[in-house]
Amino acid sequence: MKLPLIQFWRDTRFLSAPEQMAVDQALFEQTLGSGVASARFYGWSEPATTVGYFHQFQTGSSLPPYPVRRYTGGGLVEHGEDLTFVITLPRDSAPAHLTGEERYRWIHEALAGALVEAEVPVVLESAPSPSATGPCFTNAVTWDLLSTKTGKKIGGGAQRRSSGAVIHQGSVRLPESLRDPEADWIDSFLSLLATRSEPLSEKKVEALRAPTMEFLTHRFSTESWNRWAS
Repeated sequence: MKLPLIQFWRDTRFLSAPEQMAVDQALFEQTLGSGVASARFYGWSEPATTVGYFHQFQTGSSLPPYPVRRYTGGGLVEHGEDLTFVITLPRDSAPAHLTGEERYRWIHEALAGALVEAEVPVVLESAPSPSATGPCFTNAVTWDLLSTKTGKKIGGGAQRRSSGAVIHQGSVRLPESLRDPEADWIDSFLSLLATRSEPLSEKKVEALRAPTMEFLTHRFSTESWNRWAS
C-alpha cells in the first residue's frame, strides 16, 4: 500500500519544543483542508521533552525546561539525539482507514526499510508488549524499531485521528549525520510511503505561518495546555 502523493518539508530550522509542536499541528490542519498527505522532518538544537496528550505533568516533579504536551498520544519522549518527523494523512487516504496498529506498522516498516538500506541495523519489535510507563525510548511496544546491535529501542511514534484524518509524530535516534533533515535516506523512506513525493511548496510553507503562531500562542506555550500547574 502506498499513498499516491506525499508532500515533504525538510525543515532545517532549530525551533523550541512549543514551536515544533505548533508547526506540526498547523501542517495537520493544512492536510485536513487540502486532502494531500504531508511529512516534515526536523532536528533539535538542544535537549527537549514532549509528552503525550493524556500525560499528566506537575511542575513540582521536574526542572525546567518543562515538557510540552503533544497533540498526539503516547508517552514521554526525550529529544536531542533524534530525528523527529510528522506524517499527516488525509481522511480519504487508504492508510487513514487502517487500524492504529496497522498504520503504525505500515509507517515503521517503511522507516525500517529505508534505514536498513542506509546500513543502519534495525528490526521491528513484533512481540505483543504490555503497556509501560516512563520515557518512551526505554519501553518498546509492538512495531517499534530496535537496534540489532544493542537490542535497544531507537524508533517510536504516536498518532491521533481527527475528522477522519490522521497525524503521526515519530522519533528515531540515529548517528548525527543521519539525523540531519536533509539526510539521503529520507528519500527512500518517502518512496516506500508514496508513489510520488514532492517538496512542500513555498506557498504552502508560508501559509503555515499564521496558524503556527496561533497554536503556539494559545496552545503549546501555555500552562493550561501543557498542564504545568500542580
